[in-house]
Amino acid sequence: IPMPSRDRGLHPRHHHLSSCGPLSQFLPRPMEPPSIKGIYYRRARKLGAQDASWTGDLKKEMLVNVGGKRYLLPWSTLDEFPLSRLSKLRFCRSHEEIAQLCDDYDEDNQEFFFDRSPSAFGVIASFLAAGKLVLLQEMCVLSFQEELTYWGIEEANLETCCLQTLLRKLDEVAELRTEETLQCRAAGCPTVHTSRWALFMNWLQEMVENPQSGLPGKVFACLSILFVATMAVSLCVSTMPDLRAEEDKVSV
Repeated sequence: IPMPSRDRGLHPRHHHLSSCGPLSQFLPRPMEPPSIKGIYYRRARKLGAQDASWTGDLKKEMLVNVGGKRYLLPWSTLDEFPLSRLSKLRFCRSHEEIAQLCDDYDEDNQEFFFDRSPSAFGVIASFLAAGKLVLLQEMCVLSFQEELTYWGIEEANLETCCLQTLLRKLDEVAELRTEETLQCRAAGCPTVHTSRWALFMNWLQEMVENPQSGLPGKVFACLSILFVATMAVSLCVSTMPDLRAEEDKVSV
């Protein structure tokens, strides 16, 4: 009677090497590569409350605060993603350049602050460390796409199933917009056309309301001030006693 094998997880060609066989103790076992422990935490690490007073070598790693959650990322981890937002911070030489890439920066602690979704960045940090990028279930697919664009991570890095889900959602949104356009045309919705008169009126309004819009705006502002000053001087002059006396003589 054939006995079912207990080693269901093994490949069929390795069943004869099972420990259940009588000759297994005489046959050499395949060498397994030693597991590398801690490599994930050497590439990216999330700091908890117990690490609030953490101090390290910030020349080799960067401290990131996303939505109140702090992460420690070695610069070597970001070498594989030179176009990412975090990698660009490495080459900033002034506070103005840093301000263009993050929301705030603590110069004393060298901590970069980002007002973004901490959940989405947690997935991205896992991708930077482990090389596997998946969608976030509790977030809209399109919102997660915006997060990837913000952090400079390409959508092609997504796992195949997740990438197909994203592309399918984009196709659905494109179809909805096409249907809305067709329905609007069928219902006779007015189409907005920008005529030359409308453009001229917009330019005139911008010139009158905003003197910094250009040379015409500045000229109009100077003429307005000159007109007001002339009116004020004429009113003051008309109240002088000598001029009133001359006016009374002329009227008599």
